Amino acid sequence: MDVCVESVVLTPAIEAMQECGAPAEETEEKDRGAETPRTGDNPADSSKTKTPQTETAAEKNPWSAWAWLGLCKTPTRKIPNIVHVDVDAFFASVEQVLNPQLRGKPVLVGRGCVASASYEAKFLGVHTAMSFREALRVCPKAIVVPGQYEHYADFAERVRRILETYTPAVETAALDDFYLDFVGTERLYPDYEATLRRLQEEIFGRTGLGVSVGAARTKVVASIASRLERPRGFRMVAPGQEEAFLTPLPVEKLHGIGHVHARMLAERGIATIGQLRRVPKAALQAAFGEAIGLQIWERARGLDGREVLLPATPKSVSRETTIEGGTIDTEFLGGLIEYLCERIGSTLREYGKQARTIGLRIRYVDHFSAHQAVRLSKPTNDERELLIAARELFGKLFTRRVAVRLAGVSVTNLEADRRQNELFDTGANRRWYLNREMDRVRSRFGWNAVFYGKGLALREHYATKPNGLVLSTPCLSR
Repeated sequence: MDVCVESVVLTPAIEAMQECGAPAEETEEKDRGAETPRTGDNPADSSKTKTPQTETAAEKNPWSAWAWLGLCKTPTRKIPNIVHVDVDAFFASVEQVLNPQLRGKPVLVGRGCVASASYEAKFLGVHTAMSFREALRVCPKAIVVPGQYEHYADFAERVRRILETYTPAVETAALDDFYLDFVGTERLYPDYEATLRRLQEEIFGRTGLGVSVGAARTKVVASIASRLERPRGFRMVAPGQEEAFLTPLPVEKLHGIGHVHARMLAERGIATIGQLRRVPKAALQAAFGEAIGLQIWERARGLDGREVLLPATPKSVSRETTIEGGTIDTEFLGGLIEYLCERIGSTLREYGKQARTIGLRIRYVDHFSAHQAVRLSKPTNDERELLIAARELFGKLFTRRVAVRLAGVSVTNLEADRRQNELFDTGANRRWYLNREMDRVRSRFGWNAVFYGKGLALREHYATKPNGLVLSTPCLSR
């Protein structure tokens, strides 16, 4: 019987896989065969030096399918995976974005003392926490702005959302400080430096804010690197170069050393981090205490065990605001409580949580406070159900003929959002679909794209912004 065997042509990718992923036994046999001359082979050939095998095409290409599957042994390059992003002169920069006439001019933000100064003012000697009298003496042409604090959190959130498109590991250390962890993204971003520069440019293009970027293997070195060349600085510290990077820097650059500690070190002839590194650990602990001394000793060597922390799931949610001058208008107070319940319900759905307990707090203009909480019959994240319970609590607490100065709603005892108990509840299902669509519309067009009836009355008292009302308490305008 004749047998016809077709010739099979292997694709280059499969050939690369075969070269790279050959079984270990077969490889060992080939090596033994190359080292030990077989019977009948020329012994002189075995004495010749073997040329090392060249790297296969799949090993050279980090984007090949076989490299992604781990079938090729490609060395993982080390990158400075911790990135610190610092918004330059945050408050002042936001004011310059909101008012283009302030761009290029020295701007001071704050009341009584400087909370933030643009770099046009900093270059003339103005610094944060300086009194306005001294700041205007140093920079007479400075423009003083009291601050629109309700906008700063919005810009910080916009920056954070841009950062999360590059890596999910984003830690908000402060309103204008962010730490990112790019570990495990070596194949996703082959040109790591170009990626960080693109991140910097994207933030500037989409928000108008300049940011400084520092990259290193630890948080302490990354934060120092980002602050060296502001504004819009960029510095990468390669792994293994931390000590060389820190050695010439003054001790004031080291995180955790303030003016008092720096003065104590200067009295002992220590001005740079390199000189500080030569001080024994025991001496630093004797001078600054055991905990702080150990921290200074470690960070002078670029050591920092802190990891990038992911945002934790909240255990409670609260929204409150003050009412300037106070009010006894129950219709207005009812609308305000309804708005706070809307914000809480939206936040609960965002985190996939339901609340079992709701509380209401009011404070009168004479500083008398009243608070009460009640357990809900079933956990919920529907603002209508939260509002019903909050109104009952308001009826019990608002018993004095005094104007109310503060109103706040809070929910606790949160648990995962499970809808099994509502599968056959027609009304609950309708509310669930309605809330889902409202959240979708608001995420696309802004919070003010849709609102309940009493929200219209509130817009006569409060200004609006893309993500809601501008309440009287700036840090709680959420």
